[in-house]
Amino acid sequence: MLKPMLQELEIDLPLLPSNVSLGVEDKIINANSKGSLEAYKNLLLELYPESRDDVAKVIGKFDVYMQVLFGSDSPFFKDAKRNLPYYLTTFPLWFIRFLATGAAIMRMRMPMEQFLSGLLEDKALIDIVSQYFFKKTPAFFAMSYFSLYPDYFHPKGGVGSIPKALTERLESLGSEVRTETEVTHVDAFGKTLTDGKGNEYSYDKLIWCADLKHLYRMVSLEGFAEKEMSGIAREQEKVLSSHGAESVFTLFLAVDLPPSYFAGISEGHFFYTPSKQGLGELNHSELAAILEGWEDLDREAFYTWLSAFCRLNTYEIAIPVLNDSSAAPEGKSGLIVSFLFDYELTRRIEKGRWYEEFENRIKEMMIASLSASVYPQLEEHIMFSFTASPLSIERNIHSSEGAIVGWSFEQDIPIEAGMLNMKKAVLTPIYDVYRAGQWTVSPAGLPTCIMTARMAADLVHTG
Repeated sequence: MLKPMLQELEIDLPLLPSNVSLGVEDKIINANSKGSLEAYKNLLLELYPESRDDVAKVIGKFDVYMQVLFGSDSPFFKDAKRNLPYYLTTFPLWFIRFLATGAAIMRMRMPMEQFLSGLLEDKALIDIVSQYFFKKTPAFFAMSYFSLYPDYFHPKGGVGSIPKALTERLESLGSEVRTETEVTHVDAFGKTLTDGKGNEYSYDKLIWCADLKHLYRMVSLEGFAEKEMSGIAREQEKVLSSHGAESVFTLFLAVDLPPSYFAGISEGHFFYTPSKQGLGELNHSELAAILEGWEDLDREAFYTWLSAFCRLNTYEIAIPVLNDSSAAPEGKSGLIVSFLFDYELTRRIEKGRWYEEFENRIKEMMIASLSASVYPQLEEHIMFSFTASPLSIERNIHSSEGAIVGWSFEQDIPIEAGMLNMKKAVLTPIYDVYRAGQWTVSPAGLPTCIMTARMAADLVHTG
């Protein structure tokens, strides 16, 4: 989706392949081709030889649903006049695949955990296949993710080069881009926005790409008729009572190890699990018990739980210098190390005024876990580090509960839109206000953010 979007906007931003590796313990494979699924099967068979039947079952369920929707054959950014050969040749085949994909998505909308539990007996295998997805991710989404790995790209200069390039393009077209300007009030009837400095902006049509909760907390509906007000109020109530998906805890590391050290282990985008044991109940019943008994929490018992959580979790590790040699000084490397983490747990720790202690302990545990497994030289070569938590994300970008993929899958989604009816998703009950981004459809990600933004822009353009 990113590449065709940039092409349509006539933005010349180099996109470098962002190759993906998957690893468990000392077994690591690259996932950059159609043959990678066979390599993944062999990895699982080596780890779980007693579960050969389970491995065969789960591998047989991986498919290409998301690749059909978001891959290079998708017509989403194709223009009929400029791409006539595509519509005469590729599109008919894609459309047949799309119809089959839609039917499969309807069959596999249950949570990933439920889907795998009905298929497999080995609990550890279920964890290893599923624990780097958000809780209750729909099965069709998770089981097709493997097909998207070959389409990962990294913009030269880092992800920050994307908004920079978009800003430059917009300004070249005569648009005005205001950064570091927070909208603090929306007068929906009068069609005005107010920023944190008291400046007002009028609009004809508004596309809201930020957190929907933030919109509904600040919007004024005064002036609307009672019928319109009631429709808006119904969605407002559902949105404000809903919860964002799990967030992430991220450790940023600067190390005086050359890129070659890491290149000898994996590609620049690396999903790694130090132990084949899996998280088990650590992230489910045990976490729930910690939160339920918070008033009587034994802090050392909590750190015992946290240590196991760090040892058995799946880490998503980005090493930008392996994709772009300009991303680090010569002979040095930067790592961005993340795993899924609970917002409410983080909030309570900070409220109890022991966040700094927690931050130091979790950093030590994450580094120890990786140093004891995949990166034995890591700990002694760290120059500096810092972290970001679910609270950091919530505060810095006003994303409720620190969510990075929009709504939680553990509840009913407060908006009536999904993967197959995105055009409905961009409409709001507020007149001349459209929405786009991660809070617009579910499941959400960069492709759906781009698609909903394009749909909203089309509606504004056509009136």
